[in-house]
Amino acid sequence: METLNKELLTMSDSAYDEFLNFLRSNNVEKNNIRISLAGYACSGPRFGLQVDDRKDGDMETTIKDLTFYVETGLYKEFEGFQILSTEENMGQGMVLRPNKVTESDCGSCSSCS
Repeated sequence: METLNKELLTMSDSAYDEFLNFLRSNNVEKNNIRISLAGYACSGPRFGLQVDDRKDGDMETTIKDLTFYVETGLYKEFEGFQILSTEENMGQGMVLRPNKVTESDCGSCSSCS
């Protein structure tokens, strides 16, 4: 069995509070959230968050009363994730970032040049 050394997801208390407020202000009452790959853009990979249940092949972590699911292959590719609050993201809004991004993760559109 392979040992995975990095955390699946990290978030500060302020990011947790902002994320939970976002869920509740959008009338989302469930606390099971899936992180998925939504595609690639010029700035790299884009991720989606959706309410979902655990599936075979998922890894899971619970932060306070929120449970997050990530497919094992996605975790291995990006070595986990972090959710930053608006303040932690220099006022640019709350963001989900992978722990590992390489140059090859950047899209190949002409506007990158």
